[in-house]
Amino acid sequence: MNNIWDSVINWSEVWALLIPLTVILLCRPTGLGTKPVILYLYIAIILNAMATVMVEFYFFMPSWLKNNNILYNIHSFARVLLFSWYIMSIREYRFPRILKMLLVAYLIFVVIDFVFLESPLYLSSRLFVAESIVLLIFCLSFFLRSMQDDSTINWLKHPAFLMCAGIGLYEVISFFIFLFFYPLFEKNPAFGDLTMSIQNIMYVVLCIVLALALYKSRKQRLAAAL
Repeated sequence: MNNIWDSVINWSEVWALLIPLTVILLCRPTGLGTKPVILYLYIAIILNAMATVMVEFYFFMPSWLKNNNILYNIHSFARVLLFSWYIMSIREYRFPRILKMLLVAYLIFVVIDFVFLESPLYLSSRLFVAESIVLLIFCLSFFLRSMQDDSTINWLKHPAFLMCAGIGLYEVISFFIFLFFYPLFEKNPAFGDLTMSIQNIMYVVLCIVLALALYKSRKQRLAAAL
């Protein structure tokens, strides 16, 4: 039974993405706002499938395919760019230049980190912490601007609210996991494994929320067309 549970958790980064991808294939959500999210899901399943296969079949892999850390680093980078693109495109902000400057600062950090401080073949907890900080600020900006909005749009019922809530929840948990990632594994490997299981479960929750938001986006567009 434990082996089955371990396999489910180990492959969760792959099968969880099939949930929103199924919604995309069946419901075909459209619109500028959904494009970054859809693009993210396709990129994510390719990267996660490759990374998981490299772990699960580690002893069958050639030496140059035994390190999947670069895939996770690329995934984190893609998540920041595509989710921030989504949050920026879904509505207007009072100070959009600040969000753009934050994104530029993140890009500069990534270049400096991997050119001077760390190898991209090393799983960068700094990169994941930076991801959480950037996306949490973007999500908070969305929520604050929505509360101050005087338009007729009910942002509480908008798919973007659900999307940002899912991203924000995932990034809050990820922030604390990766902030103490290596110290946890060094002092207590069992607890470190537990935190990664929590991380995988939160990713499943994120994928479910993305699926619900994409379905809601499609449903909202159909209702508006009637």
